[in-house]
Amino acid sequence: MNISNEPNGEKQKEYTAELLKERIYATLALLAVLISIDTTHYSPLKAGYLILGTILSLWAASIVAAIMSRRIIYHDTLNPHADSEHQLRKHAPMLASLPFPMLTIALATVGILPLSVAVNISIASVLILMMTWSILSARSLHMSKLPIFILVISELAIGLAVVGLKVVIGH
Repeated sequence: MNISNEPNGEKQKEYTAELLKERIYATLALLAVLISIDTTHYSPLKAGYLILGTILSLWAASIVAAIMSRRIIYHDTLNPHADSEHQLRKHAPMLASLPFPMLTIALATVGILPLSVAVNISIASVLILMMTWSILSARSLHMSKLPIFILVISELAIGLAVVGLKVVIGH
């Protein structure tokens, strides 16, 4: 994708940044949900419902909030159908966080993996994904390796703190 610094290029950059923001937000929410799964008391099916329900609920809430706020600001100047379709596409990246965790939970459901292993693999994959985005973000600032490392560690601190909390409370 070639994004120039001209007005259309800036619009494309902003649109792409919004899509990525939605994906990162859903990934952070997914991390919180995965960590909250008590594998000793949840069945794989219940864990799958929790993951799916959370991300689908966030996705739907995000779309409704965007549509409502745009109606308030733009009044009657929007085409409701076209705007709704646009919001569906704009918020679709939130759903991209679902496939891998749902695959691991499906493997637990059919007995190939224990639920605890499926959840831990999903948590690790989410942390690796967050670390990758953080590194890409830092590299785009053209920083040397030490500042990139510091930025990545600080951006991952919340995720790592949540994982640490999970270990401490024994979930």
